[in-house]
Amino acid sequence: MGLYPKNFEPGLVGLPIGPSSNVYFVDPANGDDDNKGTSRKTPLKTIATAYGKCTAGQNDVVALIGTTSGATLSAALDWAKDYTHLVGLCAPVRTAQRARIFQLSTLTGASPLLTVSADGCIFKDFYIFQGVDDDTSLINVSVTGARNYFENVHFAGGGHASHAINGGASLKLDGAEENAFVSCTIGVDTIGAATGMMGLLLDGGAKRNEFYGCRFRMEHADTAAAFVEVVDVTGITHDNIFDGCVFTNNSSTVTTAGAFVIPAVTTGGRLLLKDCMFNRVTALDANDRGVLFGNMNAITGADLSGVAVELIT
Repeated sequence: MGLYPKNFEPGLVGLPIGPSSNVYFVDPANGDDDNKGTSRKTPLKTIATAYGKCTAGQNDVVALIGTTSGATLSAALDWAKDYTHLVGLCAPVRTAQRARIFQLSTLTGASPLLTVSADGCIFKDFYIFQGVDDDTSLINVSVTGARNYFENVHFAGGGHASHAINGGASLKLDGAEENAFVSCTIGVDTIGAATGMMGLLLDGGAKRNEFYGCRFRMEHADTAAAFVEVVDVTGITHDNIFDGCVFTNNSSTVTTAGAFVIPAVTTGGRLLLKDCMFNRVTALDANDRGVLFGNMNAITGADLSGVAVELIT
C-alpha cells in the first residue's frame, strides 16, 4: 500500500492524509449523491452527503470541485468530525474563489450557516457566501473548535441587506482557541453594512487565535459598522493576533468610527496587531479600552523600534 489513497491528486498536496484516509469529491454541477464520490468521474453533488461519508479521526477529505455553479446548503451544517478536511479544487485566488458554498434561497434561520465545532481540521481554497433575504441568518461561519487551520478561505457574510445588520458577521470565534487563519478574506464590499454589522465577532473567551496576511473587506453604510467586535467583557482571554492584515472600508462616503468595538474587557485579553494597515477609519479603538496593542506607530525613543504600544486616539 502506498503513502496516499488511490484517488490522491495534486490539489490535495500538503494535507495530512495517508493510505487509510478517504477522499470524497463533490461536483455541484455534474455530481449525483447516489455516486460513490471517490473519484472525479463519480462525484457527489452535495457537501452534506460527502461529509456524512467521512469518519472522524482518520483525515478524510471533502474535495469541492470548482465549477460555474456552487454547492448549496439546504440546511445549516455542523462540521463536528475531528481531523476531517474541506478543500476547494479551483484557482487559489484571494477573493470569491470558484469553489463556492451558498445558502439555499428558501433556507431561513441559518445562523450560522456553517459551524466548525471539530478540532484539527484543515479548510482551504473556497468561498462561503450568505446572501439570502432573511434577517434570521446573521452569522455566516462560527468556529467553536480548536487548532483548526484555514487557508485562503473567503468568509462572505452579509451579502444581502437583510442580514448586513446589527448582530450579523462573516466570521464568529465563539470560545475558539488556537486556530490559524492564513491569507483569508473576511467580509464583502458589495452590500452596505448597517450599524452593528461586523466582519469578525470574538466571544466566549476566544484566545490564541492568529490571523496572518488576512484581508478584512467591508463597505460601511454606517459609521457604527466595524471590522472586529469583542462581544462582551469576557469575549476574549489571553491574546488574539493579527499579523500583516489589511482592513479596508470600500465606502466612498462613510468613514468607520472605530475599526474595533471593544467593551471594558475583564479577563486580561488582548488584541495584538503587527504590521497592519487600515483605510477609511477614524480610530482603531474609539473607546481606548487598553486592550488593543500594535507596532504601527512611529517610535522615536532609542531601542524601541517595533515595540508594541497601546493604540489610542
